[in-house]
Amino acid sequence: MNKVCDKEAQMAEALSQIRNHTLLSSLNDEQFQALTAHSRLIDLKPDQTLFLQDDEAERFFIVIQGSIKMFRLTAEGREIVMNVLTRDQAVGEAAMFMAEHHYPVNASAIERSQVISLSSNVYQRLLRESTDSCFGVLAAMACRLQNSMAEIETLTLQSASHRVVRFLLGLVPEGAERAEVKLPVAKQLIAARLAMQPETFSRVMRDLKSRGLLLVDGCHLTILSVQGLRGMMA
Repeated sequence: MNKVCDKEAQMAEALSQIRNHTLLSSLNDEQFQALTAHSRLIDLKPDQTLFLQDDEAERFFIVIQGSIKMFRLTAEGREIVMNVLTRDQAVGEAAMFMAEHHYPVNASAIERSQVISLSSNVYQRLLRESTDSCFGVLAAMACRLQNSMAEIETLTLQSASHRVVRFLLGLVPEGAERAEVKLPVAKQLIAARLAMQPETFSRVMRDLKSRGLLLVDGCHLTILSVQGLRGMMA
């Protein structure tokens, strides 16, 4: 009985967490309930697969806690990390808008994680039935596209130091001048996400430490001067 109550409480908390997600905020309460009636929570162990490339995209997911990596494998078996998704980010949602409805990449948990699984078919049906909801989602997707374009520009035009500093500033709470933060995933995955070698990421972190801007204790960082970091972006 307690396990059932715990699961119900977890689901209620998860639904509250995702209610204002960009993909769902344009749904009215009735639509949201229709979608989440088919939802389920999935607990993942480290390295556990969520879905494989070319699987039928019947579900999409939102990360409740933990982190999920999106990756492809080369013909030689080398793993290419395409993205790392953390709390409140959607996983596999683009596949339901593709003609063939297959996932274009693999997805697996980096650490112990939990995602909420939602029906792609129900979501699509709700959008077809409501022009307002459909245009709301289009607006949200357009905003995400703009952010992605800005990120691509950062990765291609800015130096390794700029990319690392920009990433670190993204971890800092708004208005903070000094902050203690935790790296969301392993350093090698952060390096891959920032389009650099792990050795380059470590070199930049050592440089920031030598400048008196940063203290490092494993995955825990103390940013001693947010203003100093911003100054490196100038």
